[in-house]
Amino acid sequence: MSQRRRFLVDPPVQLAIIRRMLMHWTIALGSLMLIGIAVQLIFAAENVSVMQAISQSYSAQAPLLALMFVLMPVYAWDVIKLSHRFAGPMLRLRAILSELADGGTAMKLKFRPGDFWHETAEDFNRFYETHLALKKRCEELEAIVKRYESVENNDSMPSSEVSAGSGS
Repeated sequence: MSQRRRFLVDPPVQLAIIRRMLMHWTIALGSLMLIGIAVQLIFAAENVSVMQAISQSYSAQAPLLALMFVLMPVYAWDVIKLSHRFAGPMLRLRAILSELADGGTAMKLKFRPGDFWHETAEDFNRFYETHLALKKRCEELEAIVKRYESVENNDSMPSSEVSAGSGS
């Protein structure tokens, strides 16, 4: 896959995804800890206090928790890399749409290999070709209307103005 120039290509979208992933990660780890504590409280051979159950559960799950915290940045990085495959194409589409809305001309939309939504690019390019053809036809029709208006204006002028206008 080609190199990206930015770490986050669409920060609001990508940070929302990372926040959601971290929220789910935290809920999953918290749930595992609570299950471990409940198991200690329910199935312990002798009566244990809640603090003892927390301590025993933590010591039993410490390696798993350490591994999960070590892997969290790896998963976050992978989610960011994956999100580039749809955030980047949408960024390019938005830029082209903005340019067209401002009256400019844009080039055809092309996504990188491995990006999502190549079909969207194909659909946009079909739309863009139609847009260009309609824009060209509109310009042709505007030119025809201007010619008719100028002929009509010359026909409505008195003959002295027409001869004076044509003699210049």
